[in-house]
Amino acid sequence: MSVVIPAIEGKMGNTNYFQCMMKVDELVRSVRAAKEIDEWANMSIGDKMQREPNIKRIKNQIAPYFKEHKDRFFGSIIVLVYKGKISFEKLSEFNAKVPNAYQSQGDKMGFLTIDGGTLIALDGQHRLLALKDVCENPTEGDYSADVPKDEVSVIFLNHESAQKTRSIFNTVNKYAKPTSAGDNIITSEEDGYAIISRRLIEVGDGLLAESVVNWKNNTLTDKSTHFTTIKIVYENVKLMLKGSKEEEYDFDPTKRPDADVLDKAYDYVKKIWELMMNEVKPYNVVLEGRSDFGKKVQEARSPDSNHSLLFKPAAQEAFVKGVLAACQPQSDEDEPELTVQEAFKKSNKIKWSMSDDIWQNVIIKQSGAIDGGAEGKNRMALLVSWMLLGKKMSDEKKMKVRKAFNDAHGIDIESNPDKEKPLPEAV
Repeated sequence: MSVVIPAIEGKMGNTNYFQCMMKVDELVRSVRAAKEIDEWANMSIGDKMQREPNIKRIKNQIAPYFKEHKDRFFGSIIVLVYKGKISFEKLSEFNAKVPNAYQSQGDKMGFLTIDGGTLIALDGQHRLLALKDVCENPTEGDYSADVPKDEVSVIFLNHESAQKTRSIFNTVNKYAKPTSAGDNIITSEEDGYAIISRRLIEVGDGLLAESVVNWKNNTLTDKSTHFTTIKIVYENVKLMLKGSKEEEYDFDPTKRPDADVLDKAYDYVKKIWELMMNEVKPYNVVLEGRSDFGKKVQEARSPDSNHSLLFKPAAQEAFVKGVLAACQPQSDEDEPELTVQEAFKKSNKIKWSMSDDIWQNVIIKQSGAIDGGAEGKNRMALLVSWMLLGKKMSDEKKMKVRKAFNDAHGIDIESNPDKEKPLPEAV
């Protein structure tokens, strides 16, 4: 195999490299993931330099991105020339006349020829395999037929030794920091839940002032002057839309919904947020535009506050989940027992202090910290729905609450029914 590509030569430390451009169809024909190499299976763990590819991520996330996005883009794929011969011919070596002003740069530009050996994706194997998947299935997705003609950036390195190659691979991956959940919400133009979450805090159109939402971190300290985080806004938007049971609001995060659907979904979500901010008395401060807002939030979040739980991000998500659950019909034949507005108003009767016994071991650990894991939030949501519905809750749903509540206290009510801890009184 011989490959000839226009290239720019560079050097970093002791490593020479070549920055090139290749069309996708040429890339997937020429470059292979390490796992596809015959020698790979027989290499020792000390010789292998790559992780196993995550096929599920390739099929479900990366390939769909290429197939469905007109504005698709990504950074350079780093390719190792393994047991091949590299030669570079500079533009200055040709008879072409290069103006004096460009001659020094012309020495770095030319054509890279690779003879023999194997081209291995040292960094970017998931993108490579996803591109290969798109090329092999050109009828799937709006832009699949265009992807093979895309021009992608490729950096070629010569394989000098296993030790050096492994060191480069480790360094490239070690310092490649993934984007945070908050970053993804702020930047995504495909995820409908993220788009609506941003609209809630946009000047003019939004309900929540940007100053009340922490969009840089996913946690809030006791001293934070923010009401909530962008991640919790996002999770609650998702809960609200999925709770609507409207099929068009069940967004695929990788495909941008139509503008009219986004507008309807935003109006739906905004009304629920407005009800929550107005009907839940401790939350009234969020919309008042007070000059001492930060101080009031700090006081409310203080562990000894009567409403401290409502100002903890994980508990805010669990609260909304519990309220929405209480507003669902108890069976397919029934009407909901509570409207969302009634549920939020009724929630003012619940004791929301982190120090209250009803929350201990449910979402408050023995150390006094919030249990922000999925189980802790689910237990709180179940308990909130019970406290809002009480006797109106179906026996089947009540059993789930009883079991979760007792499990939190280390009691298995199925094997030890006589030790069952009764649920707190509903409001």
